[in-house]
Amino acid sequence: MERQVIIGRIRQVVSIGVGAIAFSFIPYPSFSQAAPDPRMVQRVEKATFVLGEFTFSNNNRIPAEIVRRVQGIAIIPNVVQAGFLFGGRRGAGILLVRNENNEWSKPAFITLTGGSFGLQIGAQSTDVVLAFMDKSVVMRSLAQSFRLGGNVSVAAGPVGGEIVSPTDPSPQVFSYTRSAGLFAGVALEGAKIAFDQRASAQFYGRRSLTPGQIFENSPPLPSPPVLNGLYNALARAAR
Repeated sequence: MERQVIIGRIRQVVSIGVGAIAFSFIPYPSFSQAAPDPRMVQRVEKATFVLGEFTFSNNNRIPAEIVRRVQGIAIIPNVVQAGFLFGGRRGAGILLVRNENNEWSKPAFITLTGGSFGLQIGAQSTDVVLAFMDKSVVMRSLAQSFRLGGNVSVAAGPVGGEIVSPTDPSPQVFSYTRSAGLFAGVALEGAKIAFDQRASAQFYGRRSLTPGQIFENSPPLPSPPVLNGLYNALARAAR
């Protein structure tokens, strides 16, 4: 009888141990596996729609040649005026760069503040696309923040059938805006671009990301389905 009790206790201990080992192999939910914040997904969707608006019309669009040559692109929908006449401006968008294989990186989330919108300064809401012709400008400057028109040259981008020869001296950034259905290349002087770390973390599910980590996909980051539409829009814009 006593021997049976001892054997029973041994079996119980072994059973508990095996269960604990099995439990330890069950995938445990982590922050990186969480679904992206719906608000950040919506930001990507808005940016994708705006890019389509800027590249849809044959006569009034960002030239496909610019899109093919561009090394980085920022898309900031709905930049709003925060005051009357002398009020500031603010918008939130995304920024991508080309990688070593000439493919588009994952987007980093950014903010745009301030800046003169030229002839469209009276508009209450403006969509903005910035075409970076020099990737090093993005990589060097976005680690902190930078202002267009300071040490980063910016000019109104060509539209429609206007073509910029590769031999022409070109600015580091071409700017495009659209307000109330009106589209134009407008110089965007003084606008400040900054990395939105919080929004990037909410989208990718990883804290303390840097722009370089996002662009280089290191560590490997998730690819939410919403990015498929963005990459398709970029491909269409280059045709």
